[in-house]
Amino acid sequence: MTADELRERLSVAENRRDAVRSELRGLLARFPEIRATFGNPFSYSRPKNDNEGEANFTGHSSHDVVLPTALELRQAEREIEQLKAELRAMGL
Repeated sequence: MTADELRERLSVAENRRDAVRSELRGLLARFPEIRATFGNPFSYSRPKNDNEGEANFTGHSSHDVVLPTALELRQAEREIEQLKAELRAMGL
């Protein structure tokens, strides 16, 4: 792969990372709404709030809303690091 091709792939990956970050920020801003819709993924034996007790534990379905986007961000960041390493290896 040429340096120009690597730079192009890096640009595409950085744009994807930025878009995924924006999407993730939006999801995190809506997290109280997501939890209200999909349930409480936590339970504590001595909860500070009544809604955090085991009686209100609903499983991890609210994580299913955010986790794919978080994993996509991780993948984009890894690709960026790999492309940068390849460019460095070429002396660029």
